[in-house]
This record gives sequence, structure tokens and C-alpha cells, in this order.
Amino acid sequence: MARKRNPKKTENPEKESPAELKKTLSDAHDPKRRVLMNVLDSEQLRVAIAGPGGLEELYIERSANGFAHGNIYKGKIQNIEPTLQAAFVDIGGEKNGFLHASDVIPPFGGYDDVLKRRKRKEKAKSGRPAIEDMLYKGQEVLVQITREQLANKGPSLTTYISLPGRYLVLMPAVSKRGVSKKISDDRERHSLKNILDQLEPPRDMGYIIRTAGMGHGKEELQKDLGSLTRLWDAIKEQARNSKPPLALYQESDLVVRAVRDFVYDDVEEIILDSREAFEQAKTFLDAFMPEFTERLYLYEDGEPIFDRYGVEQSIERTFDRSVRLPSGGEIVIEQTEALVAIDVNTGRFRKGDSTRETILAMNKEAAAEAARQLRLRDLGGLVMLDFIDMDSAGDRRAVEEAFRAATKRDRARTTILPISQLGVMEMTRQRIRQSVKKTLYTPCPCCDGTGIRKSTDVLGLEFLRKVRGFYDEHQGNVTVRMHPEAALALANSKRAAIAAMEAEKKSTITIAADERLTYGDIELDFDGKA
Repeated sequence: MARKRNPKKTENPEKESPAELKKTLSDAHDPKRRVLMNVLDSEQLRVAIAGPGGLEELYIERSANGFAHGNIYKGKIQNIEPTLQAAFVDIGGEKNGFLHASDVIPPFGGYDDVLKRRKRKEKAKSGRPAIEDMLYKGQEVLVQITREQLANKGPSLTTYISLPGRYLVLMPAVSKRGVSKKISDDRERHSLKNILDQLEPPRDMGYIIRTAGMGHGKEELQKDLGSLTRLWDAIKEQARNSKPPLALYQESDLVVRAVRDFVYDDVEEIILDSREAFEQAKTFLDAFMPEFTERLYLYEDGEPIFDRYGVEQSIERTFDRSVRLPSGGEIVIEQTEALVAIDVNTGRFRKGDSTRETILAMNKEAAAEAARQLRLRDLGGLVMLDFIDMDSAGDRRAVEEAFRAATKRDRARTTILPISQLGVMEMTRQRIRQSVKKTLYTPCPCCDGTGIRKSTDVLGLEFLRKVRGFYDEHQGNVTVRMHPEAALALANSKRAAIAAMEAEKKSTITIAADERLTYGDIELDFDGKA
């Protein structure tokens, strides 16, 4: 039976009192880590992971996005670009996928037992073959999406397919076997490696034990491995009997993925606001994670779940350019197409008896918040963090270690370089999908996403220049159509200049407000005709 999260009625009053239910994530003293799922509106699914310090991670997915990260397709090569060392693959989407030579299994893309290809004589070459020696136009390939479509760029693809389970990731194309790098405990790694030697994987297949596999025995891991191999057999069978382009495997929806990927031992509650999604999550937990079933709750209160736990307000603050730090400082985040710049400002921050101590404490606090914001906003690509200058190499290492520690919970791959003498840290963060901001917002039509627009003075001068240019070729009355705000401002500020031009040209200049236009647009009509 589903357990309700309702302040008026609690199935286990000893475990959770109504007063405790009213706590929100903004309460820094609330020690619980929760996975909250807002899935009432099927068009948009939202998952929030919250802990003692508030909102930690946020995932938003639209149901219309059919070409998601992790999906597997049988595609057809549409074009080979030797200069880019890449191929463009038709997988049935609006844009062809991008397949780089480094993501092609040599010598011809792999999966020869599944795909029909023309016979080709393998050329003996040292090193990785060129893209034109591995693939040809019209060739069938099995590919997986590694990065979703971003702006005008098609999805990025790989032929190195991987299938994630609860505890393992199966890699049919490679024979590598190991333990996730995120499992740092030497004793745990040694124990899991011993289990690896006892498992019975298919021949020539690789797999990695995920972080969620910690503390689990051979029987559970073998069961997970069996499920993944059966799934791979079904994918291969479908690929043999179908024509491209075709989706062979689609990642589970966000509800199952959230339970599979985000629920660890430190998660005390999993709360969903949809009975259908609750039953879906319960079925998965009963089958693969029965120890977590008791932590699953159905939320049925009238107040939206994200409002109850303070998440909605935190989401709105996520898109602020400036983020205040608890001690009074701030970080400023600027995002471009390929680069994210994060600047650290001290503000009113004061801690310690010296300037050096203050700067070190400020930078360490900013490092932790910057790592959190990168996760929350799902920012990827090249990231530049400009810390306050530190003269001591030891202080720079301390801040760098604080940042690395804060990124341990990040599921995206990161590469972090040491902080330079100028206080700048460079890093890259794996870009898998659109950032949260670009998922929820579209650029402003007035400023085209720049956040700025022309001042009234500049717009007035542009208006006068256009009218003068118009009179060089025409004679007669002119109607100038502008956005209502701009029209009112210019009618007042340029009244004398307009009157002088009317007297000079012996005509009438009329400024008309037009709500169809954006601020900055200027349209001229001559005697009512453009």
C-alpha cells in the first residue's frame, strides 16, 4: 500500500510527525537527504535531490525529447567528412548524428555478427585507421547517443555501446572489466575485484561495477549481469531483422532512471507525487533494490511537492547571475555557448585574523558553491573559475582540494587543472544535454538573449538617421512605427529635432506605437505605404 506524505495523516506517526513534514529544504538543520519527483504533469518530469544544505541536484526532462542520452539506434551513414575525421549518421531525427573516428570500433565499426555490410579488405596500418578506411556511405552501424542535440548541433554518437544496470554497466564491444573510479576505498575496491573474478560474463564482453554496487555480493551482481546480457541479446536480434534508421533501445524514463542512478544508502526518503509513477518506482525497487522500498512515499497533499519542500524557490534562484554565499561573498556566473566563467567576489566576507586567512576561507567556500552550481545548472564544456589571488602555493592547493572534494558527487566526467598563480582554475565538464536554463527558457526576442538593449538616446539617434536617409529618396509625410515604450520615449526626447526636420522637409513625421514590434525595431511608412 502506498504511504502518503500528508501533514494531516501519516501512516507511521512515530517515524514522522506533522511538524517534521512541514520542514522545507531551506532548513539547513534538516539532516535528511531526499529524492523528490514532480511527475504529475507528464509533459515535464522533474527530479530534485536535496540534502542538509538545500537543493543539490536538479534534473528536468520533457516527454517530447525522443532522442535522449543513452538511446541506441541502428543507423545509416549519410556522409563521410575526412577533413573532420567524422561521419554523419541518419538515426531518424531532425538532424543527423555526429560520429567521430575516435568513437568508431576499428576496423569497420564492430558488431559484424549483427549488421549486413559489403566485404572490405582490411588494410594493415599502424595506429587507428582513418574514418574513410573504416566507414563508407550507406553503411549500417549500431550507435548510441553520448550527447543530446544542442542548439543547431546534432546528437553526438559512439559505436562503443554501454548498457547501465543497477549495479553494473555492460560494454558489449570491449573486454575491459573493472570497478568505478568513484569507489575510492581500497578495501571496498579489493572486495569488488574479487567478486569480478567470480562472475560469469559472456565472452569478449566488458563490464564495470558502479558505485551503487558497493556492499553487494556476487549473487546480486550476477543477477544484474544476467538481466543486461538478456537485454543485449534482444537488441541484437532486433537489429538483425530491421532496416535503419530505427531505435533499438530507449533509456528508461526519468522516474526509473532517478531510482536506479540517484538512490544511494544516504537517501532516506524517495517521494513522488503521482500514484502511477509511485507504482512504477515500487515495482523497480521490489525487483532490484528491495531494501529501499520502505523509504518510498506517495505524496498526495494539495500543496505542490516542490513548494512543500522549498525546491521551487531554489529553482528560481538557480538562474540568478549572482549567487550569494552564506558568509557574505558571492560568485558571478556567465555562460556562453562554449565557455562558462565563474568569478569570485569577497563582498562583505570577513573571516580570520589576516587578509590571507580571509581570502583562503572565501575561496574555499566559493569552490564548494561553484561545484554545486555546475551540477544544479548542468553546465558543461570549458569552465574558468577566477578565484581571489593567493600568493601561497599551499593555499592554492587547499582551494583546489576543496573544489575536487565538492565535485565527487558530480555524475558528469570532469577534468580539473591546478590553480594558476593568477588564481584561475581551468576545468572541463562533460556536456550530455542542454543546461537546465536552456531547457526551461528561450532567448528574449528584444535582446536576443544578451540581457541588454539599446538606450533611449542611441535609439533616438538611429531613428533620426533613418528618417534623414528616407528623405534622401522620398518626399512627403512619414509614419514611424515603433514599440510603444520606445515610441513614447522618443516622441518626448526628440520633439525639437522632429519639429525642425518637419519644417525643413515641409512634411509631417508621425510616431506610431505598434505592439507587434520589439523594442529597438523601427519601421518607416511613406504616405501609408512602405
